[in-house]
Amino acid sequence: MKIAPAVLFSACALAQAPTQQMVDASLRVLGAVQQNGKLQPVSRSGGFFLDARHVVTMDSCCGKTQEGQEKIAVVVQGEKGSLGQPVWSGAGGVVILELKDALQAPPITLAPLRLTMQNQPVFTVVFPDQGAPSVSAAKVQGVFKPDGMDVQVYRAAPPPDDLLAGGAMFNACGQVLGINVLSDKGIEFALVADALAPGLEKAGARVQVADQQCGGAQSDSTSPPQPQTKPQSPPQPKPDGGKGGDPGDDGPRWRLPQGGEWVGVAMIAGLIGLAMRRNTRETVARALTTRRSAVPQPAYIPPRPQRPVLKGIAGQYAGSSIALDTGESLLGRDQSVANLVFGPESDSISKRHCRVGWDAIGGVFRLEDLGSTNGTFLANGERLAPGQPRALRPGDRFYIGDLRNQFEVRMEG
Repeated sequence: MKIAPAVLFSACALAQAPTQQMVDASLRVLGAVQQNGKLQPVSRSGGFFLDARHVVTMDSCCGKTQEGQEKIAVVVQGEKGSLGQPVWSGAGGVVILELKDALQAPPITLAPLRLTMQNQPVFTVVFPDQGAPSVSAAKVQGVFKPDGMDVQVYRAAPPPDDLLAGGAMFNACGQVLGINVLSDKGIEFALVADALAPGLEKAGARVQVADQQCGGAQSDSTSPPQPQTKPQSPPQPKPDGGKGGDPGDDGPRWRLPQGGEWVGVAMIAGLIGLAMRRNTRETVARALTTRRSAVPQPAYIPPRPQRPVLKGIAGQYAGSSIALDTGESLLGRDQSVANLVFGPESDSISKRHCRVGWDAIGGVFRLEDLGSTNGTFLANGERLAPGQPRALRPGDRFYIGDLRNQFEVRMEG
């Protein structure tokens, strides 16, 4: 279900959801590289304000591209924007950016896990390729703690069609109760807001923390989802904890887009998002067929050959496609044996972590953990037993070490 920003949502005994507040708090965050003195976006993620100078997003905005180019975080708010510098990183690849230029941010309140109920309605802002943002509604199905991680993760359904990792999961009062990290097989996964606790004081972000349940957060059940461990609620930063003042002049030599140039950046981001959508090829094909219905078509059009690939979803290889029809790939930090080599900063990945390949006879992908320290996981959080290959179908996702390093096996033309 999608709700236009100006429309107020009501279901059962729910209070009206402040959808415009959710939209105002949400952002797009680009990972850009410098080309000919200009910023060229190469990745896109979601994000949301903590205050006027601090934004939560995913680490795909930063680091280096596969070609070794340094990425710069660009936070886009409508036709405005600012550069961002990571000041804290946490579980699942979540980061807090400090903005070079303050943006107009609404007051933000975090809702800790203890205030969330089973079947509680939750909302996510969706940025379409064209047009205004909309709000997608879902319900909390439960919470679990993935193996090897110290934070809880919400499960909610149905997920939005175009979920951007790093965006906020809101409750009916417009409070942030989670950070979206993944959508897979009809389930939306989000880290609980409690996971931000270690970064709030370090970043000096000014936020409020809810101390009672949202008045509109009624559910089909009176019991909260039961986590395996009780997380700590995010501490409320002291009033003087924020960072003020102008940033220093020591910065990149290229210039930030000015005025209307942000429209171009937003358009490029939309094109990148279009290219990343799974159903883009089918959608475009249908549109062309409809528009050209009067044009005679040949009796037979040979299908484009498909090849098995490993697609990077989040982390160092986000956006990359690695062919698997020429042999299996080994993922790890040991460059003498690994095909996909991770840098020394990827401390959750072993030297020989896992391998993935294409079984042409069986028509499936094979994923095998090689005895890694921090594990290889399916999208549902299941940890693979070392030395026992698991069959994957096209479209299946997995992550290694932690949620910062996510991949999908798929067939591409």
